Amino acid sequence: MNQSPNPPAPRDPSKKFIRLADRALLRRLEEPCLYDALGDELYELNDEALEGLGRCLGDMTVAQADLEAEFLEYCLEEGLLQLHDQPQPLHKGPGPNELVLLPSLRYLELQVSWRCNLKCSHCYLGKARPVDLDPAQVERVCDEFEQLGGLRLLVSGGEPLTHPRWEEINEILAARSFRKVLLTNGLLLDGKTLRGLGVDEVQISLDGMRAGHEALRGGATFGPAVKAAEVVAGSGRDLSIATMAHPGNLGELEELGELVRRLDAREWSIDVPCPSGRLEGGSAVEGVTAAQGAAAISRGFGGAYHGGSDGMACGLHLATVGADGTVAQCGFYFDKPLGKIGEGLATCWQARKPVVLKEVEGCNRCPEAEECGGGCRFRAPDPCKPDPVMCALYNVDGRHEPPS
Repeated sequence: MNQSPNPPAPRDPSKKFIRLADRALLRRLEEPCLYDALGDELYELNDEALEGLGRCLGDMTVAQADLEAEFLEYCLEEGLLQLHDQPQPLHKGPGPNELVLLPSLRYLELQVSWRCNLKCSHCYLGKARPVDLDPAQVERVCDEFEQLGGLRLLVSGGEPLTHPRWEEINEILAARSFRKVLLTNGLLLDGKTLRGLGVDEVQISLDGMRAGHEALRGGATFGPAVKAAEVVAGSGRDLSIATMAHPGNLGELEELGELVRRLDAREWSIDVPCPSGRLEGGSAVEGVTAAQGAAAISRGFGGAYHGGSDGMACGLHLATVGADGTVAQCGFYFDKPLGKIGEGLATCWQARKPVVLKEVEGCNRCPEAEECGGGCRFRAPDPCKPDPVMCALYNVDGRHEPPS
């Protein structure tokens, strides 16, 4: 009787070739970090770990990379490192970035176009305009953002899918290693468009159920937006939902929350309107009190946070590039630009002066200030005053007068 040959012994794991996953990016920010662009997770490292991971480029064995055993096991379990029987060299190094600016520029909103297919009554940018970033400008900004160790690019507008050369921009995005998030109203997002998107996440705006949503965005917009969200959810790509609280949807938020959860969205961000753009001078969609706004915001979930930290106020790590090339601390501050993208993203970022919480009256005495981050500086009645919505959210009065 013929005997089957013995199966080959498993290969010694120390002789396997080790490689950073494509989603794992090394970064030098305030501290050395590893960023999981797919999972949107940031891991702080020490210099030794950063140096060790920098050796994991697919052309060294586990033994040669010489990572600490427990750290190696953790990275393998998290899917940040991969083992291969043969060399699997990375085509492009994972970093880290050589240019380090403090505070670090981690999140960049890129408004590729100020065109739009809707006339939303709450739009903070005002009337839509045929102003577009040239794809060459988009490519330059993406290059510079990568050089600065950027983590997450928010591709917005207007409606970004109305850009006349969207396909070229999409190709530029697809080639980038940082996380890309498309912010859209969903009306132009069908299955064919979605399949070709070079982004990791799609954020759809849903401003209530049908009545509440269409009070802001116009008739026949709710169904297509929900359909777009369903298409994204069914594609396996990350879905997030953005909602603007207004008097017409406050009573719909519970039902909307159920819809958001059925869609399996990874994040539900809820905000309160600011008097800008179409809301400047007053509008019927205003009228949300601080308490109502706080109650609405508290329903949201997810971890995409662009607020303050380390004693600094809102937007410490965020900047915005407008469709006309203006760089600002965020889209509400184009009247106080940091510069133009032709000057270089790093130059513009260094012109920014972050707001220190200790200089915000009320926040400087608030026990919740560090966690709150001071809220939105534009929504505050004065740049050096607290944001009343966040004061309501944390159940403080915003004054914190010392006891008499």
